[in-house]
Formats: sequence, structure tokens, C-alpha cells
Amino acid sequence: MMVRRARVLAPLALAALSVVAALSLGRVVDASRFVVPVVAAALLPHALGAVVRWRGWSVWLGWLLAAVGLVVYVVLALEPSITGVGLPGADTWHAIETQVSGGWHLLRTAPAPAPTTDGAILLAVLAVWCMATLADWLAFSRQTALAAVSPALVFFVWTSTLGTDDAQLLLTVAFCITTGLFVLAQNVALLDQRRSWLVSQRGARPHWLAPAAVLGGAAIVIALVVAPLMPGSSSDPLLDVAGTGRDGAGGHSYKPAVVPFVDIGDKLRAVDNRELFTVKSDVADYWRIAALDTYSSDRGGSWTLTAEGDDSVRVGLPSTPPADAHEQDFAIGPLTERWLPAAYEPAAITLADTLRVESSGTIVADADSVSGLDYKVWSNLPPLAGSHFSGNEIAGTAAAVPSPVRRFTELPETDDITTIAAKAREVAAGATTPYAQAQALRDYFRNPANGFVYDTNVDDHDDAPAILAFLSDKRGFCVQFASAYAVMARSLGIPARVAVGFTPGTLQPDGRYHVTSHNAHAWPEVYLSGMGWTHLFDPTPSNRDAPTGGSALPNDTDTSGVTATTLPPPTVSTVPGTAGNGNQTDGSTPSVPDTTPTAPTLAPVVTGSSGTEAWLPVLVVLALLMLVIGGYAGAVLGLKRRRRNRRHHADDPAVAVSGAWAEALDRLHEADVVPRAAQTPLDLAISVSEGTGTTTAAPMRVLARAYGAARYGDGVLAPDDARHAWSSVDELERALDDGASWTRRWRRRLDPSTLVRC
Repeated sequence: MMVRRARVLAPLALAALSVVAALSLGRVVDASRFVVPVVAAALLPHALGAVVRWRGWSVWLGWLLAAVGLVVYVVLALEPSITGVGLPGADTWHAIETQVSGGWHLLRTAPAPAPTTDGAILLAVLAVWCMATLADWLAFSRQTALAAVSPALVFFVWTSTLGTDDAQLLLTVAFCITTGLFVLAQNVALLDQRRSWLVSQRGARPHWLAPAAVLGGAAIVIALVVAPLMPGSSSDPLLDVAGTGRDGAGGHSYKPAVVPFVDIGDKLRAVDNRELFTVKSDVADYWRIAALDTYSSDRGGSWTLTAEGDDSVRVGLPSTPPADAHEQDFAIGPLTERWLPAAYEPAAITLADTLRVESSGTIVADADSVSGLDYKVWSNLPPLAGSHFSGNEIAGTAAAVPSPVRRFTELPETDDITTIAAKAREVAAGATTPYAQAQALRDYFRNPANGFVYDTNVDDHDDAPAILAFLSDKRGFCVQFASAYAVMARSLGIPARVAVGFTPGTLQPDGRYHVTSHNAHAWPEVYLSGMGWTHLFDPTPSNRDAPTGGSALPNDTDTSGVTATTLPPPTVSTVPGTAGNGNQTDGSTPSVPDTTPTAPTLAPVVTGSSGTEAWLPVLVVLALLMLVIGGYAGAVLGLKRRRRNRRHHADDPAVAVSGAWAEALDRLHEADVVPRAAQTPLDLAISVSEGTGTTTAAPMRVLARAYGAARYGDGVLAPDDARHAWSSVDELERALDDGASWTRRWRRRLDPSTLVRC
């Protein structure tokens, strides 16, 4: 009765243990909306395992049912909004792939407590489901107690190591109680199956100690010698536990120093004009990817994107668009950055877990790259080019700037900035409103009388000395025009920043704007009271008659009539596969965001060399693994074959018969049949069928009689006696293989324990 109750209690206790381990995720994430999905993921595998045992199905069918159950659970419970009548479609798998990628990126980079994004929940469900399935298999298919606790223990230790101190005592006590209940119930349930309280009654066997030692030694050699040569070996760790916790540099703090102007220059100068994405939109506008909101004092000044603190970066944009928002349908091609192109100001998006930098409206995908993403975004557009404003609206721009926006007028105090500010006051002299000043600055750069020429063959620098050089030489492209304009606007007290992205592109017959690398652009955004942020004042001359660059605002009145000077493309040495994708044409890495290693980064994903030599270490590792595995298998099989031949071909028939008996005992030992010390050969032959099947009884009886005659008899054995004994060994081997899976047969053949068995 006690054993029967224990067999009912053990699965319940193991399910409770899985739930406690799953709930320990609360120490890693910052919200409780993960609870219901992961608790269900902890319970369902145990329920499916109970069904498998009740129906008497095979272990492989149980694993298949667990895999199918996981897919059904993820699709119906986590992704119901993107299924058709409950059935998954292409959008469902695309959403799952995106969320898994985002969750993995969060796992690698975000400190605890990490944001509870959809991707994080999906990844947690996958991990918890696998943990519960493995524990159920170890407990009730392999009939273990302590081993069945190990998956939950590993999971619990991981969350305890990386998580905060929240509910630490409560979760630890609950884990200990449920572990104790399961171990107690499981061992009671196994008492009648040749088990003692904690261990098997059978003696310990080396079995897999030899291959484990060989593989372990090979792993150490590979880790010390080969791993440092692997691509990405010097990259950030997959799990960086430094600075975790609520008091660490966690949350959503970003400190990237973004200088993507080099990337823009490369795109404009590249000979290959590569299509990067398409967008379907009723309104043509600039497709913005980032806004550089701080002009730092580094090198005399440079534009960076700086967001700092938990309130500066939000997780998620609404999926329901506001009224009157403008819809855009993007299909992204080979863009390697994480920034999502969108018209300013994005208000809703179909991608889950999108990050938004509040200070600049920059939106970032929760994935390693935006390449291949399809999404819709809705934007509340600012006043567009060609808009007409009344006198009262223009006069209203002189109202006080809201305090949160005033930081966009900050500039470093240097002599160069003072000189630039004096030039700005000269240009805007006579303008009485911020609107008029912003317009005067734009007209200064566009007026042909002032001699500014669009030229991509200049340096990409944006510091104050470079701006002064640009104002003097009057040659540059969008980077110089936008940077100089924004600094001059700030010096006049007009909030300004530099936006980076693409001009509208070319409208094709398919109804979509096709945007290429030559559409890369930078432009200033200014804040005007009563109007908000606007990009009405792009100072870069239009470039409609040249192949690359230039402003391209629809309905924009070009006051200058200036077009870019079309210069022959420079001689470049390109790296195969990098033209037009944001990498420098000389093969070096463009300037990218520099982020703290414990926070999600806005940095583009920069890939290494795609040459064969980059993957040579991978091939070396695979070759070494194959060599180790092949060497081990060859050694074990060779030694067994050599010993068998020595036993079989003994000159004395009695020795050959004794060798046949020893060979039979080895085969039984590999099949987990170990004779008791008090058993005679004939007793063993009679009892062996209990664990191996009836077909093994006949050859074992023949061998037992022959061995008894050789060992204890007085007669002389003939060569035929030895031949019959070895024929019985062959028959025994066939009987043991009959009905066994191929994995079990090969496990027996590669079992090295019989080579050292006394």
C-alpha cells in the first residue's frame, strides 16, 4: 500500500518541484506576467508523461508527444493572435523566430531584472518545458531519484546566480521541501525494484568512465588550444554576470557613442548601389533610423546617441495605431543594424518587444539584426515640407521651450564652438522668431551665392574643427551640412539634433518605395514651440541630377537651385560581400555604438571575415571530435576483437571452451546481466532468460555444460567441443541483439568495462 501511494505521490512531487524551479525566474525578470505561461510549461510535460505511462507507449513516442505538445502550446497559448482558426501560418513562425532571437539577445546582454518581453517569456517556456520533460524521463523511464532532481537544480542554481535577492528565502525553502518530498516518494516507489534508499543494489561499474575521460581530455585540449582561434572568440560573453542586480548598472541604461556618419559616407561613395529595403506608404518621407541627440565634448565635439536611466528606454510600442497615424509597411533587406527604419514619430508597430529611446524617438528591434524583418509601423508625422503656416503660428514659435527639451541646446564651451556661434548669429541676423532663424540657416547653406557644394569626397568628421573647415571650404555632403546646421541652431537657442536614415527612395510600379544605399542621408531636426520636432529645414542641397545623396523632401522648395557636384567615384578596395551594407570599403569596421557589456546594445552586428580561413578552426574542431570518437570506437572494438581471437584460437580445446564461457559472460555483462557469486554455470544458464529472453537459455546451457566439463571434468575435450562452444557464443550474441535497438546494440559493443573486468 505504501509503495502504491508513493507511485502516485512521486509524479505530483516532481511536478511541484518543476513549478518551483520555474517560478524562480521571478528573480531574473522584472514583471510577473511570465508566471502563468511558465507554470503551465512546467506542468504539461508531466501530464503528457503520465499519459504515456498509462497507455504503455514507448519512450520515443513519449519524446515525440512532448515535442508536439510544446509546439501546440507555443502556438495556441503564446501566439494565438497570429494564427488562422487556431492553425499556424507563415506569420506565426516568423513571429516565433523573431521572439526567440530577441529573447536570446536579452539573455546574452541584459542584467537582472531583465524586461519581461514576449521573447523572454517564449525562451523561458522553452527552457522550462525541456527541464520538466527531461526530469520526468529520468524519474519514470530511467527510474532514478537524485538524477531526476538535477534538471530543476541546474535551472534553480542558474536563476539564483544571475537573479536578484527577491523571494530568495521563500523559493529556496520551497525548492528544498519539494525536492525532499520527491526523493522520499520516488525511493519508496522503487524499493521493490532492486533499489535501496538512495542507490542501486548493483555494484558500481566503470561503463562510460573511459569514454568520458577521453572526451573530457579532448574537450580541455580543444578549449585551451582551438577555442581561442574560433571566430568571435574575443566577443562579449554569452552570459555576462558582472554588474547584475538592482543596484548594478542594470535596467535599460544605454551609453552608446553612435557615430554612423562613416557608414553614410561609405554608402554614398560605394560603386555598388545596393537595395536595402522597400516600404509601402501613401506619403513619401525620410525613413529615420536614429537621432543623435547629444553633442559631446569629445575631440572638440561629436554627435552621439545617449540614453541613460530606466526611464529613457522603454520596452514595447503599442500594436494598435492611434487615430490618424500614418501607416508604413516595411520589408527589410540587408540592413545589419538593429535600428528600425520609420517615419518620425513612430507611435505603434507590429513587432513585439521593440525598444524605444524616449529622448529621440529611435526604435530598436529586440533582435541581433533587422535583416529580413517585415513589419508595419504607424507614425504621427510632423509638419511636412510645403506646409503653410500662419503668421500667428510662426510667431508662436518664440514661446518658451519646455524644460525637457532644453537639453537639446547644450554645446561644449570651446573656442571653435564660440566661432561657430558667431557665424550663426551673423547668418540669422534680422530673424525675429526661431522659425525665421531656422529658415535663415537653411537658406544660407542652399543659396548658390554662398558657394556651398555637395561633395562626398571629404572626411566624415563632425567635430567642431571639422565644422569650421566645412564652413570655410564649403565642400561636404549631408553629414557636414546636418552637423553644422544643428550646432549653429543650438548656438541660437533652438533645440536641435541630427537624424540619420534614408531619403524616400524610388517609387516603383509595385507601389513600394525602393530604398538603396545611395539613399543614405543625415538631416537636422529642430524643435519649434507649437510645432514640435520637425525636419522642414534640411540644409543639404538637392541632388536630383546626381546619382547619390542630397536632400529629397517631397514638395520641398529648393531655394538654391544648387545640385551636387558629380565626381567620379574614388578608387576603393572592397571586401567581398561588404559593399553597400554599412561596412567600410577598406574592410575595417565602421564606427558603431559602444555599449556597456551588461545592457542591451544598440550596436550594429558586425560580422567577421566570410572567407574560408575564418571557419578553419571550426573544421579543425570537427575533425578533432571525429578523430577522438573514431579513435575511441576503433580502440574498443579492436581490443575486443583481439581478445576474442586469442580466446577462440587457443591450442588447447579446454582453454578455448573456457574462453567461450568468458566471452559469453562479457556479453551478458554488457547487457546488464551480472551473475551472483553463489551461482554455478548451470544455475546462471537457467536464470539468464529472466533478464534477456527465452532464446538465450539454449546456448547458455550448451556453454555451461561445456565449461563444466572443461573446468571440472576428467575427460579430454576434442576440437569439435570448442567449435560447438563458440557456435553457442555466436547464437547467444544474436539472441541478445534480437529486439534491442541499434543504439543499445552499439552501446554494448562500445562498452569498455569488459576490457578491465576481472
